[in-house]
This record gives sequence, structure tokens and C-alpha cells, in this order.
Amino acid sequence: MSMDHQPRRTRDNDHHTHQPPGSHDQQHRVLDLDAEVFGDHLAAVLDFAGVPGARSIVDLGAGTGAGSRLLRERYPDATVTGVDNDPQMLGLLRGQGFAVVEADLDDGFPALAETPVDLVWASSSLHHVAHPARLLSGVHRALAPGGVLAVVELATLPRFLSHPRGALLEQRCHAAAAAEGWNHHPEWTPVIEAAGFAVTRSEMTINAPVTPAAREYARQWFARFAHLAALTADDRDTVEDLLERFDDDVELEPRATRTVWVATSDQNV
Repeated sequence: MSMDHQPRRTRDNDHHTHQPPGSHDQQHRVLDLDAEVFGDHLAAVLDFAGVPGARSIVDLGAGTGAGSRLLRERYPDATVTGVDNDPQMLGLLRGQGFAVVEADLDDGFPALAETPVDLVWASSSLHHVAHPARLLSGVHRALAPGGVLAVVELATLPRFLSHPRGALLEQRCHAAAAAEGWNHHPEWTPVIEAAGFAVTRSEMTINAPVTPAAREYARQWFARFAHLAALTADDRDTVEDLLERFDDDVELEPRATRTVWVATSDQNV
């Protein structure tokens, strides 16, 4: 399951994250690969969130449904509603049996049924929102007493290479990506607190096994790094060489770190 679904924005805003190049289908594949490779990571986030049971769950920026699938697996008796503004994503969600709401999160938390929400899941989606304070205030009003908001962001881009020289190359790729605005997001603690929540922040790192999916996921990232304008010509050549032999002798150690904000409120305001 992926925390990294990326809802399409309808306009630029201060929190917009520049995304790596790639077709819509390629982006969907990356999200699903992340879910397959780092699914245990996301299950750990739900353990940290401490929601023993839920009847109504909302997945903000649900994307391909990777997060929604994990939520449904964890809470089989709950209604999981995916919110997105991309018609293609909404079609994928419907096809997987999820309730859907078409909404632009820039306009705030969408109107739902009268049932209060037990868990709102916002994985790599809040940084796309033009007015996060407005959205979070709406979440606060919609939550049931004791309900939980879980906000998840990538602390750093995933890392894959285990050899010291490869790790240095990967570090330079990440620096070039940061220079182009990839994975930029605010420190959400004060923003969430201002909406009336008590917040617990944590970082979680997980090492994933080397599987065919992990190898494909790593290849996808390095194929994107190869297009970075901030990368030196020598590093770009090295990345291209790496891609040519990825299936043969590249040693991998997949790992990822995510920042998690768990926000709770005993009563709505």
C-alpha cells in the first residue's frame, strides 16, 4: 500500500510538490510498487496511529487505492471512502469496491454522509493542498469524538543502493531532486495544532526485502533521476550505466523513512 498517492492539482499553490517526470500510467505503477515494497511500513503507521476499530474511514487523495486497500484490510467492517479529483483515479477506486467522492481538497473537506468519521488518512496528499488550514478545520469538525487524523509524508526519497559508491551517487541524485523541488513539504505540526488537534510526530524507517518488485521500483526511481537537470553530466552517465545493468549485478538494500503525524481530538469544534 502506498502512502505516496499524488492527487492531481487544478492550480499551482505554495505547497505544491514538483513531481518526477513520467506518464500517468508510470506514476500509477510507481504508487502500486511502493505499496508492494513498503506495505509493512504503512501497516506500522496504523499501529502507531492506535485506532483499534473504525466504522467510517476517509482516504484523502486516494489515488490508485493503495492506501484504501490497506485500510480496508485492517478494518474490514468499515466503510472506506476515497476522495480524489482525478476521474481516472475515481474509476479505479470504484472498480475496487470503494465508496468515492469527487472533490478538490483546495476547497476544504468535502461534504459526506452524516456519520462522523473515525479515521482520516492523508498520505502524501496534504502538501498538494492550497489551503491546508481550511481542510484540517473541516477534518476536525467531521471526526467522531476520539477520531484520528493520520498525516504521512516521505521524510526522504526511498534509498536502494547498498554499495558505498552507489550510496554516494544516490545521495547526489537526491540532492539534485531536492534542488528541483521534489518531495518538498512543510513541517505540519503547528498547522495541525492550529486546527484544534493534539499531535504526536514520529519518523519510521523500514528496510524491505530485495524482490522483483523492489528491483523494478528502484529502476523506476533511477530512470527519473536520469532526467534531473541539476544532475552533473558524469552522474547522469553513471545513472544510465546503472540502469543498463540493473537486473544483473546491482546490489540493493531498499529502505524508506516516513514522517507520521497522528492528530486526535476528544470533541469537535
